[in-house]
Amino acid sequence: MHPNPAFRETMREERLAFARARGFGILAVAVADGDDVPFLSHVPFLLSGDGSEARLHLVRSNPITRALLTAPRAARIAVSGPDGYISPD
Repeated sequence: MHPNPAFRETMREERLAFARARGFGILAVAVADGDDVPFLSHVPFLLSGDGSEARLHLVRSNPITRALLTAPRAARIAVSGPDGYISPD
């Protein structure tokens, strides 16, 4: 999907408020130098006051955890809107 920028005018504060209210997203971290494919993990998170940092939990065995122990890495959290499951019943 390639949305028209005219319809994507959302203030930073609104985006951060949405992310805080949701508190769950997909963490993406580039783990290897020159690797085009990031590692992804679903995570619950808490944002700092200015939104520049997130507190989250990963298990020790997660490859992202191991990568972050060796060096700081650039990361992003993608937060989606409301979701649910509709049973075929």
